[in-house]
Amino acid sequence: MPLEVSARFSKLEEDITCSVCLQELTEPVSITCGHTFCRACITSYWATTQPQGYRCPECRKICPKDQLIPAYRLKHLVTKVQLVVKEEKAKQENMTPASAVQLVYTDAEGQLHLDESAVQRCFLDSEIADYPLCLICVIGEKRRGKSTLMNYILRALHSQVKGHPVTFGELNEPLKGFEWSSGTDGLTKGIWMWNRPFILERNRQKMAVFVLDTEGSLDIESNLESCIKLSTLSMLLSSYLIFNVNASLKTTELDYLEMYLHISELTGESFSLQYLQHLDLLVRDWHDPDDCGREAARTYIDHEMERLRKSSNHRQVLQTLRSPSVSGFLLPYPGKQFLRSAQGSLADMDDDFRSHLTRYISDLVGGIWQHCKTDIRGEQITCAHLGGTLKELVSVLQKQQYSFASLIEMFYSFENHKSKKIVIKRLQAFMDSEAPITASTFKILAVRTSKLRSKVSDKVTKLVDEYKNLLKGDNNHDKVKLSEEVESLLKQEQEKFCSEYSKRFTKCAVGIGCAVGGGVLSLAGGIVGAAVAGTVLAVEAAAILGSTTAAVVLGAVGGSVTLGAIGSGVGAGVGGIIGHTENTKVQETEHGGNKTGSPEDTQQLLDKQETASQT
Repeated sequence: MPLEVSARFSKLEEDITCSVCLQELTEPVSITCGHTFCRACITSYWATTQPQGYRCPECRKICPKDQLIPAYRLKHLVTKVQLVVKEEKAKQENMTPASAVQLVYTDAEGQLHLDESAVQRCFLDSEIADYPLCLICVIGEKRRGKSTLMNYILRALHSQVKGHPVTFGELNEPLKGFEWSSGTDGLTKGIWMWNRPFILERNRQKMAVFVLDTEGSLDIESNLESCIKLSTLSMLLSSYLIFNVNASLKTTELDYLEMYLHISELTGESFSLQYLQHLDLLVRDWHDPDDCGREAARTYIDHEMERLRKSSNHRQVLQTLRSPSVSGFLLPYPGKQFLRSAQGSLADMDDDFRSHLTRYISDLVGGIWQHCKTDIRGEQITCAHLGGTLKELVSVLQKQQYSFASLIEMFYSFENHKSKKIVIKRLQAFMDSEAPITASTFKILAVRTSKLRSKVSDKVTKLVDEYKNLLKGDNNHDKVKLSEEVESLLKQEQEKFCSEYSKRFTKCAVGIGCAVGGGVLSLAGGIVGAAVAGTVLAVEAAAILGSTTAAVVLGAVGGSVTLGAIGSGVGAGVGGIIGHTENTKVQETEHGGNKTGSPEDTQQLLDKQETASQT
């Protein structure tokens, strides 16, 4: 956009943004002060009873809770702006050609890295975040035509997006997409992904399709730990996994596959992901060009299963091959001209290879709706869910203290990460139950901050002990570090919660003081009404707060009625004393001092409030 237009557009975006959720307005409603919010946001914001009335989140003016006025014209404006944004985004995408991006890679030391901008753009973008997804991924030995295969899959998906029958381009059209070339050196290192998902639609339902190419999964020259990490990620991410082998299943490939199946199954359970939804065994350069395709592959797989039954080395592979979620395809030799060509065009292929490749990819793309990514319960997951899980996975794999020279160590690390999430959730659930966001004013005042802090601290200690018992693995040094890390995280959650609760407690104390001192006049009217309402408040306080606080409240009410006027300043002083005394206790407890409030501080507050009321 031109600079001036862009500035105006930014201002317009501010005008249609809800100040509560900081997102574009959804079902916008105006309140009596004139400010506008999402209906759900303002309803949630006012869900907790507020003693002083319901205030606008922006100007803090008290507004009636039940007067939400739908802003229909603004709603139409938001829709138009969203349409402009979508059109502008489409223009930018058309100007920037799609390409392969390195989603995950390993450095020279074997450390794993994630392109988080690619995750944000491809999985977490608001337009597709809630879409179900299918991930087509290929693993196998380097320089065996994986990238070439993926590029023809890209062409087929392009035609599907446009609503056309599956096509693979013109006969002499050069092959583009994932980088490829003839030769023996691999080009891709890590997991590459096409940076623009294919959005397919059927029966008014949309699905995002991603295409991934993995290099290094069967690279015997690479670090074994890197191979394990990359292959595990590929298996967990994919919903349609192509295992690309040359000529036949060799012992080395069976060994790798056995390892990957085992660790992926365990890891999938740790992250609640279906680790192997569909496995397609694609055998390249099959020796008999007259006996290729899916039916021939089924015969070959049966033959391999018979061979594996006689050995105890590949039990996981044998069990997997028996599954109905496994299929196969035999592809003949592509021809010398294709291997020598720098174009990779259809015209360079032998006729029988081109025919079988066309049939294979057409079948794959035609049945793609059957391969949406699911969790271990078989329920579809979204792009945002998988993007978040991928970030978690790589985060665990990046930990310096972990070494995955053995598969079981990798599993232990994932299980320990899962246990960390469990204890943090348990602490949050405990804190929510002790002081729910919807708790009434009197219920909050019934539990002093110091008392709540003590209860939460005890819970943290118990959860740390619980986490230590859940830890898996034999490395005691790692266990100590993990325990310290979790204890630190729990204490951070505790401090954040107690700090927020202290603010709520003080706010409620001041609010009840104002209600006792002045607000009750509006409930019943006159001095008699004030006495009645004040007495009700005081009795309820006596039942919940205990005699000490109730005496202060009753004294404020009694004195106010006797004088014939109730001053909100005095009431606020009562609440202020309660809140101030509570904060003083917390501070003194933290510094190891006296646990009782300072009489001098309390007297100073009383003096200030008395002066204010006289004024």
